[in-house]
Amino acid sequence: MAVCKVKKVNLFTHIELKDKIIEELQQVGCIQITNVTTKLEKPDLLTYKEIKTSEIDSALSEVKYCIDYLSNYKGKVKRFNKSLDWLRNVYDYDKLSLLFAQFDYKKIYKMCKELDGSLAELKSRENHIEGIKDQLTEWKELNIKIQDLGGTKNTKLILGFIASKDCISCLEEIKKIGKEIDIKKFAEDKKQCKIIIIYIPEFHLSVKKILSKYNFEYFKFPPELKGTPLEVIKNISEEFKDIRKKREKIVKASRKLYKNNLSLYIAFDHLFISKNKKDIEKYFKQTKNVLILEGWILEKDIDSLKKRLFKKYQEIEIFFSDPKENEDIPVALNNNKIIKPFEVITELYGIPRYKEFDPTPLLMPFFFIFFGMCLSDAGYGLIMAGLFYFASKKFKVGGMAKKLFNLLILGGLSSFIVGAFMGSWLGNTLDFLPYQIIFIRNILLNKIALINPINNPMPILILSLILGLIQIYTGITTKFIANIKNKKPVDGLMDQGSWLLLITGFLVLGIANMFPLSKLILYLSRYMIIGGTLSIIFTQGRANKNIIKRIGAGILALYGIIGYLSDVLSYSRLFALGLATGVIAVAVNTLVLLVKDIPYIGFIFVILIYFGGHLFNIAISTLSAFIHSARLQYVEFFTKFYHGGGAAFIPFKVETKYVKIHTKE
Repeated sequence: MAVCKVKKVNLFTHIELKDKIIEELQQVGCIQITNVTTKLEKPDLLTYKEIKTSEIDSALSEVKYCIDYLSNYKGKVKRFNKSLDWLRNVYDYDKLSLLFAQFDYKKIYKMCKELDGSLAELKSRENHIEGIKDQLTEWKELNIKIQDLGGTKNTKLILGFIASKDCISCLEEIKKIGKEIDIKKFAEDKKQCKIIIIYIPEFHLSVKKILSKYNFEYFKFPPELKGTPLEVIKNISEEFKDIRKKREKIVKASRKLYKNNLSLYIAFDHLFISKNKKDIEKYFKQTKNVLILEGWILEKDIDSLKKRLFKKYQEIEIFFSDPKENEDIPVALNNNKIIKPFEVITELYGIPRYKEFDPTPLLMPFFFIFFGMCLSDAGYGLIMAGLFYFASKKFKVGGMAKKLFNLLILGGLSSFIVGAFMGSWLGNTLDFLPYQIIFIRNILLNKIALINPINNPMPILILSLILGLIQIYTGITTKFIANIKNKKPVDGLMDQGSWLLLITGFLVLGIANMFPLSKLILYLSRYMIIGGTLSIIFTQGRANKNIIKRIGAGILALYGIIGYLSDVLSYSRLFALGLATGVIAVAVNTLVLLVKDIPYIGFIFVILIYFGGHLFNIAISTLSAFIHSARLQYVEFFTKFYHGGGAAFIPFKVETKYVKIHTKE
């Protein structure tokens, strides 16, 4: 069983050793600390003093702000740049506080705020004058200073827009008001025209009335502008240049600040570690002199914990006990390097409960084969495995992401193997190799390939159904074994034994009718079917006390044979998805042949279609392979024996985001 054994741990120590014990537990990283149970709670047992983390939270927020701001100004960093030694080094846990104390993050925070604020002001000003420039561009022909557009004692001016269809009639009406009116059109298009009207104050109401009739849109320049529109536009252009110079200066200062303050990353991780230490104190209990904590520990880590703590401290007691049935026991999986990536599939569904069987070792060979059958192209498999191997090394992912990357690498290898046996290398690309290297095609297709699923698909369909049958048998048998281990042999025989007998009977009967087998086997299969049927009828409704209801429930349970049949047929998706991948790949190659002879630009289409088409096919086929291979585990396999729903074991440990921390053994 790949579920680690867990023990409950209760630790008692002197209150003055609180900080040291917390640091030791964080460094050893093997205890999941929980609330102290009610059994230990006495009238004189108090919750540990209220923890205030506002100061740490504030500092953490400020350092994170600096990192986020300055990370925009990393630029291209050379691989062996000495300034990155801060990040490449491994730091001792005990020295983090000293390093943090030597670093004035408050000063950096103040500088970052000033630089960021200056950039925000420049951006705001830039947007403002950009809008003004757009407005003035429409009126650049206006040879009147903006400050004079308010009119004089004896004149008034109006600028604005009017619909082109109304322009002529509107202007004619205005001209009829009197001779002391001057109208000038600046530009006109199909929708609207720009006009300026100069008139004496006595005509003001009459002019406005006519303009209102034609929905005239008034335009006013910002009052702070001086000079003609064209002069203002030139001034704005100069201001743009000044803004760019100021921005470049700020960017240069920000880059320098980044290079000289990479220790911000150490500061963040130190504060993050400190916050975790403070947060964990909420689970503690205490008396006047004793600090009490409780948690879970993996059985294999008990000796190392005792050795570490008892070696350093006298005033400490640790008690270990077996978990109780009604407790929420955390679960940790323990699988080897090959099986571990497949824990992703289990974790996405739900990790097992503490006393439940870990399905990961069982699903591993099935998922590996199914993924390869769905992708089913050796070239695609090599490309995918290579990409995810490179990504795992480049980004240095950890946790579930690392397991997912490794799973997809293994999926790529599976596809490479299956694809080689099916003779699929980027579809039928091998058929178009130059004659100088045609020997490669002969080796891969004539000596390694066993079958062509496009020309002869039935064997792949039959193989898919056989694999499905094997996995369903595995699921039922696993549940039978689990019932035996849980001291429920009767349930195992009645529930799983009955169905195994019935399904095996139908299977043997089908084989006996297809192949010339002895009559004894034929008779044996019939008796197995009869025995399995009767067993289901008389046992599946055993929860009912009424015999009629019991038999009725048993008869209804026979409908489950349809469910098993549909489960087996569901595995035909392996054949369908694999065939679809191959057909699409061949279609891409066919399109390449159709466009390769186009004069001048044919080779461009060849590159775009070949690489674009195959990359697209890899993406959608990989996604389909993952989803459908996982679905077969969840719907057809897990439902036979697995429940899940366990809580993960999450130990209190040193967690960092940017730098590596070394803890003492």
